[in-house]
Amino acid sequence: MPGHVTASAIVLDAAGAVLLIHHRALDRWFQPGGHLEPDDETLPGAALREAVEETGLRPADLELLDPAPIHIDVHPIPANPRRGEGAHDHYDVRYLFRCASGELNPRAEEVHAAEWRPVIDLDNADLVQRLKSY
Repeated sequence: MPGHVTASAIVLDAAGAVLLIHHRALDRWFQPGGHLEPDDETLPGAALREAVEETGLRPADLELLDPAPIHIDVHPIPANPRRGEGAHDHYDVRYLFRCASGELNPRAEEVHAAEWRPVIDLDNADLVQRLKSY
């Protein structure tokens, strides 16, 4: 199946909660992330950009904890005839960030809400297990 790379930010706060956004169109909670843009020079940079765009945090609020991905997930995306998109896969490369402070101000166009939630709310048991050491 055709596909493309996406980048996501797994953002933990000092208490170990994870930052999730409520995706308006899908009515589900996800980590901040999305498609690469032409100006993105690196995958961690793309993940940072997406986190900033979707949550309202500033780049200075976020610290990349490791330049290597903490997790890579492949998941199917259904066809979207309205956008002229066929079914495809997303190869989501996920990077771990720490947020020491910062005010959440989600972008209404992309997300309905942003919240600090328990890590167990992530929809991936392997990723939850990897985060236990942080």
